[in-house]
Amino acid sequence: MKLAKTLADATAALDFEMPLESGDARYVDLGQSRGTDVCGRLQTLLERQPADRWMHAVFASHRGAGKSTELKKLANAVRGQYFAVYFEANVEMDSVKFSMEDLLLVIARVIEEQMRKRNTPIPAVELKKVEDWFSQVVLTGEQSKSFLAGVQTEAKAEGGIPFVAKLLASLTAGFKVESTHRESVKNTLRKFPGTLMTLVNNLLDSASQQLQARGLRLLLLIDNMDRYDPQVVDELLVQSSDRFKSLRCHMIVTPPIGLVLKAESQNIESVFRCETMPTVKLREPSQGYDEFSGTGREALLDAIGRRIDLNRLMPDPAARNRLVSASGGAIRELLELAQDATLDADDDCITLADVNRTLDRRRNRLRDRIDANGWWDTLATLAETKRLDKSPEFLEVVYQRLAFQYNGKVWYDVHPLVAELLEQRQSSKRASGSAKRRAKKS
Repeated sequence: MKLAKTLADATAALDFEMPLESGDARYVDLGQSRGTDVCGRLQTLLERQPADRWMHAVFASHRGAGKSTELKKLANAVRGQYFAVYFEANVEMDSVKFSMEDLLLVIARVIEEQMRKRNTPIPAVELKKVEDWFSQVVLTGEQSKSFLAGVQTEAKAEGGIPFVAKLLASLTAGFKVESTHRESVKNTLRKFPGTLMTLVNNLLDSASQQLQARGLRLLLLIDNMDRYDPQVVDELLVQSSDRFKSLRCHMIVTPPIGLVLKAESQNIESVFRCETMPTVKLREPSQGYDEFSGTGREALLDAIGRRIDLNRLMPDPAARNRLVSASGGAIRELLELAQDATLDADDDCITLADVNRTLDRRRNRLRDRIDANGWWDTLATLAETKRLDKSPEFLEVVYQRLAFQYNGKVWYDVHPLVAELLEQRQSSKRASGSAKRRAKKS
């Protein structure tokens, strides 16, 4: 990939929406700067996994920390032992709430599709069992029969794709939107939880048998579960852990970090192997927010420098340092701020003044969010103690990326722009207090 040499190209090059695929030249290993190589630990766990056991693990961090990119890296690192199937939960299912039935159908669809794409399709006899059960037991009402007929027509028109693949695709797509048909089908599925699980496990077993003949094991990577409310994920992973862990494949999921920090129903670490990934550390907890210590600054500048020509587009070291320190070490935050700075630049490069305009706007948005939610006291306490409290507001500000977790003797701190807001707030209070004292004396 060529480095962006104009601001117009840099805006596109700094895109932060898509995780990097394995082998992407823009990838920077941030493990040392984070203080822990979580991807390496997960890789070791998978490589040492006994043949007769399934590993179901959770991989947690604050949103935007780079988990998706690390999962893609992990999939590549274990490709000699595992066939990794990756999907994003909030893309494949309803983006607000999902159930075990939703997840099982998506797993069935994705596994069938990926095995077919690698020319090791699941045997037709297993697919027929799924097709028959849905046709004879689940899709029996008038509305369902009409739906089934529509799928059959589409399947015939397209050809070359198993009917059950089209059926599962249509069902999972339909489950992402509210409808009376969706609720009817879901209600029927809930009556047969064991049957649906058995059918999906049979597909997983068939896929595993195909892979074992080639010296591989099946690994399912379910990303973006941290986009859901913790209660939604707790219901699936913790309250229904027996069902979830009965899935016969290796699996890594990414729940909200709040579930690891504070239990909803019970401690998730008592049910799953848990690995957490801290933010890139730029400084020690005793240092100022604009100071640097360790390798974090260089690593993050490297991440930008693999996308844009820094010498041409951000030649001022002060502008670079201000941008990095304001990110708090969060890679998504850094790329987002850098992209915004390309839009604020008045000339043909990004200056310190441009960066400060970007940060002023971002700081104002953060201030409004904190005002609207009443988080000032929570953030002030966190900034002072560097630790979380039992109050739910502390987990909320971490979820909202207003505070980050750092490694070492694990500590927390507020977003650097939040720290600036807190300082402004304190200065305003001090000035107000001084004015009142002067007024009394006069």
